[in-house]
Amino acid sequence: MTKQIPLVLKYDHWPQADKSAWDALFAPGDLFDDAGPCQAWSEGTRTKHGQGYGQWLSFLKRTAPDQLALPPVQRVTQGAVERYIAECEDRLLPRSTANLVVSLYVVVRAFPDAPDFEWLNTASKRLSNRAKRQSRHKHVEVSANQIVATCLQQMDALPKMEHLSPTTIAIRHRQALMIALLTMRPVRRRALLSMTVTRHLREVSGGIELRFASEDMKDQKARSFPLPKVLVPHMQAYLDVHRPLLLGDKQGSALWINQYGDPITKDGLSRELPKVTARLCGVALRPHGFRHIAATTIAEQDPEHFGIIRDLLGHRTDQMANRHYNRATGITACTQYQDVLGQLLDKHAPVERIRLPKRSNGPDDPDD
Repeated sequence: MTKQIPLVLKYDHWPQADKSAWDALFAPGDLFDDAGPCQAWSEGTRTKHGQGYGQWLSFLKRTAPDQLALPPVQRVTQGAVERYIAECEDRLLPRSTANLVVSLYVVVRAFPDAPDFEWLNTASKRLSNRAKRQSRHKHVEVSANQIVATCLQQMDALPKMEHLSPTTIAIRHRQALMIALLTMRPVRRRALLSMTVTRHLREVSGGIELRFASEDMKDQKARSFPLPKVLVPHMQAYLDVHRPLLLGDKQGSALWINQYGDPITKDGLSRELPKVTARLCGVALRPHGFRHIAATTIAEQDPEHFGIIRDLLGHRTDQMANRHYNRATGITACTQYQDVLGQLLDKHAPVERIRLPKRSNGPDDPDD
């Protein structure tokens, strides 16, 4: 029986010519040779486009295997790409099809001796624009300040809920704190889950500073900004009381701990967050949804500061903000966004003393 060809051809099964061309994209370079044109790509970007290119090779292997004998750039013809798009559209959403064509374009244009592939660039842009029109994010009927107010009320009320166990109170406090932080400092999921008590939290005068290394961020730019003062006492309560209770006998430096005493995983957050936000706010939200809410809140409630959306969300250009939020720098952007939610801060006094866990140089707690 003939073995079925997978929809994504893994690197180990690529033709040697494709492996060599791909590896050359990421050559480190030295005194005599230039670095590869894609050497600065993050691991996530490399994985995404590698999987996309693997789908292209799978398509050729299934439909025109003789083409794999040609050099990689010679296989990319308008006819072949049209057939590839047609197959993708039969089984994928418009956004996924557009992403695959974008991946094909950015990879093959970087290969040695590649033509300009302007026709492929045009096709990828048209597919992306079509996908955007067909999959606009629905407007969420809740604002950032409403979410934060609800989370603050929840954390303030939990100590008085005597019918709940200490573990349940700790879990709900952590959930509300995470949601409030995601709303006021809308970092990506990867950055949120990478946070540790030793590397990402720093005691500063009158509060706590959040510090993210370049490897935590999608754009590979390190960032630091203050934890909103309204969240400082709740973070302190989490660090002093709730996090140790959740850890139990286990040890580790991860900031966010689940009910089993382990660091929260990507899958765990994806399962938990929509349920908790639906219960607290009446709307099921996923991590990326908080970024849309932040930008929408600025555009609707403070359009004069529309320009801070790019820096607040960590985008390289204003294109994302202009495309989604045209109705209307790191620390500066966060400070101005804080002003939008300023009515919440006036009700809470700043904390005089912050007590972060002591640092150690163990394997779970690397020294900076």
